[in-house]
Amino acid sequence: MAKKKYKNFKVEGEELKPIAIGAFESRKRTSIGIFIILTIFVLVVIFLPEISEKVNEYLNPTPVTPVTPNNPEPNEPDEPEKPTENVDETFYEYTPGLKIDRELISVSDINIDATNNTLSYSVTNNENDYQDIEELNYYLEIYNADKTLLERVKLVSLGEDVTTTILAPHAFANFTRNISESSATTIGYLVLVKKTTDDYPEVTLSPDSEGNANLVCTSNHENVTYQFTNNKLKQVTSTIEYLATETNYTDIYSRYQTLSNSYNTTTGITSTFFTSTSGFNITTIVDLEEASRTYIFNADSFALDTEPKVVSFEMEALGFDCN
Repeated sequence: MAKKKYKNFKVEGEELKPIAIGAFESRKRTSIGIFIILTIFVLVVIFLPEISEKVNEYLNPTPVTPVTPNNPEPNEPDEPEKPTENVDETFYEYTPGLKIDRELISVSDINIDATNNTLSYSVTNNENDYQDIEELNYYLEIYNADKTLLERVKLVSLGEDVTTTILAPHAFANFTRNISESSATTIGYLVLVKKTTDDYPEVTLSPDSEGNANLVCTSNHENVTYQFTNNKLKQVTSTIEYLATETNYTDIYSRYQTLSNSYNTTTGITSTFFTSTSGFNITTIVDLEEASRTYIFNADSFALDTEPKVVSFEMEALGFDCN
């Protein structure tokens, strides 16, 4: 029987060391992790619509509309609205030198002369541009102590002593108007009021078969007849008369003769001056088809086709009685 041969191995002198070739986690921890993941997944699937809705609300918020209660608290009643102040209804107690301010103009140095029965005042243009004060159509209304209207005076009117009513920015002009003795002696209050023709009361004339009618306006020495056709102004006839016994007759005679001569040089106007031993009178005719609006002595001629109510209202504001 043959002998087995053995291979010689060399044994190292170092001590043998264990070598790690793998590791195993705890089965218990792995199972819990899987359960948590699956649970989260299931919950996400179940609540996915709600999650989507919340995300959408966050990204696209709906504007909040304030809610007004239908029934306010009984202990907090609504405050009543304050009425808008109408400056045209403001009464100013008259004192010499009174001033009334408005946005466009100011009226100052208002004074009553009870001896000569006149009202004087100054008008200032408050704008930064030129203004025709006449066209603003302001009136000073004179009231007694009981606030009863005595008289209405147009704030600015062209007359024999007024050359223009157009004021430069912040410029002023002084005016004097004749008023009644009653207004001069019993004035208590003043009101500055702005009017439009819509505010004027209607005036009814009695026309003939052809639609012609007259409106006659008179003052102490002046008689003015306004002739209308179908309620449209066509012609004006002014008659002035003074007796030689009047105070300052010579000055009056000279002044009115000069005015009459000047009217005769105006297109559409004819003025005739008559004199006698007892005094003088003047007849002036204005054809509004040819003449522009002007003043004949103390009366406004108005423009062609003006309505009767405008003539009546504005002439009475100049101190005339119209019928």
